[in-house]
Amino acid sequence: MPRIILSFILLFLGAGGPFLLRVYFIYGGSRKWFSSWLQMGGWPVLLLPLSFSYLRQYKQTKKVSFCMSPKLTLACFLLGLFYGLDCYLFSFSSAYLPVSTASILFSTQLAFTAFFSFFIVRQRFTACLVNAIVLLMMGSVALGLRADGDRPEGESNGEYWMGFVMTVGSSALYGLIMPLTQLVYEKSKQKMSFALLLEVSLVTDFFGAAVCLVGMLINNDFQAILKEAREFGLGETKYYMLIVCDAILWQVYNVGIHGLILYASSVLGGIGEALLVPLVQALAVILLDEKFNELKCLALALTIWGFASYLYGEHRQTMKIKKMKESVSLELPVP
Repeated sequence: MPRIILSFILLFLGAGGPFLLRVYFIYGGSRKWFSSWLQMGGWPVLLLPLSFSYLRQYKQTKKVSFCMSPKLTLACFLLGLFYGLDCYLFSFSSAYLPVSTASILFSTQLAFTAFFSFFIVRQRFTACLVNAIVLLMMGSVALGLRADGDRPEGESNGEYWMGFVMTVGSSALYGLIMPLTQLVYEKSKQKMSFALLLEVSLVTDFFGAAVCLVGMLINNDFQAILKEAREFGLGETKYYMLIVCDAILWQVYNVGIHGLILYASSVLGGIGEALLVPLVQALAVILLDEKFNELKCLALALTIWGFASYLYGEHRQTMKIKKMKESVSLELPVP
């Protein structure tokens, strides 16, 4: 339980990552592959806590060894490719959609996560889970009913709908990746530890960032970044401060998600992501002065209702299993 709580804390601390990415685009940023790289390129910050872990290991055993097996490393390499592609899809969300809209849309990943988890890790479908999925989808439909009223100034209708579709695509792909990540952990049969969590996060994000780096090279982003920094609406210095802070926050966010999947399940990871919606909404409305119309309010209410329904169902299921175990223990004969 303490590790799950820590994962939730890391997830909420990293909630500023999506917010700063939107700020990047609002004030003149335009590089999709570069913004994708920011979502995974902060992996070097994990070297510091890993160094402390290896140092403690050396003091105890007089040797240092990696937690990850070669098989798990290969699996994380493949997962990193998927994560890199998903970050690219999400960059369109940050570029063309208000943060408040994108956060609600992306919360549909819980529905996709539950769907794919049913086939990949045998996640049970309960009435409360189905209810949550329906409510989340209704929230997305509500947002799509009045797209024009939510479109940022100076943005075409085509760009807005591209952001809308790409966000749903990113949500669907993310919903596939999460149970695959859980499956990789389960098949590895390795002892779960904080050091293993950091190694998995580092390797996955390293390869995901490499995918985005290739995209940056093809798209000539490196030549454009210097010019983009000089013309940035908040100034050149703040441009570099923003991208560094954003990369760090995204890394904290990623470790939190991996922690929830590693210590619990992909569905709990999806719930953690979705619980960030109210926080991101508040940041967007207060700091970016985004509009919060009646349809967004309805979509947010449906989203929260969906989460509450799922959590209630999980609580009932947990209590039911607990009572069954207690009943079995009482019926067992005393030796």
